[in-house]
Amino acid sequence: MKSVSARSSADRLGGTEGNEILTSAVGAILTALLVVEGITILQMRPLLGLHMFVGLMLIPPVLLKLGSTGYRFVRYYTGSVMYRAKGPPLLPLRLLAPVLVVATVAMLGSGVWLMALGHRSDQVMLLHKVAAIVWVAFFGIHFLAHLPRMLRSLRADWSTSRRLQLPGSGLRGFLLACSLGTGLALALVLLSTIDAWHGGHHH
Repeated sequence: MKSVSARSSADRLGGTEGNEILTSAVGAILTALLVVEGITILQMRPLLGLHMFVGLMLIPPVLLKLGSTGYRFVRYYTGSVMYRAKGPPLLPLRLLAPVLVVATVAMLGSGVWLMALGHRSDQVMLLHKVAAIVWVAFFGIHFLAHLPRMLRSLRADWSTSRRLQLPGSGLRGFLLACSLGTGLALALVLLSTIDAWHGGHHH
């Protein structure tokens, strides 16, 4: 009875395909935000406020991405037949993943830390820069390795017939909208902090 219930729940959520589509969709959102963040790095002084704003917006989608990939990890290693049949990611990508997660947490965490301090700290700034450099190197490999699968998954989810066949599209859309909305709300709530930090360092 338990296995039937678990299978029914997985079916409602789209199973491994639904998980892959969610991961790919949030990956596309992160890519768009990261492009903007990368542009701000090229002109950091005048775009520091935007850099901090987008950095805050990144946090909820990053958490959603970690959640979707972590869910696949847990289901695979707890013996889910569906996830076992799909198989694990390639070994190099599995070895890369922990470093990427740590670098991501360190980069975003140190950025929030700097904002909370309200002033420049050479030690925290160094941590932020080193984490960002490590993150860029490992994310580049991760992104190129997953790009073909991400494009296939997004095409599948945007196909009308595919959406009708695969359950869970409403939940996936809700999670994506919540991650974007929460990120935007977080950045707006802390806009005065961003302005104060940016204004003080601009002058």
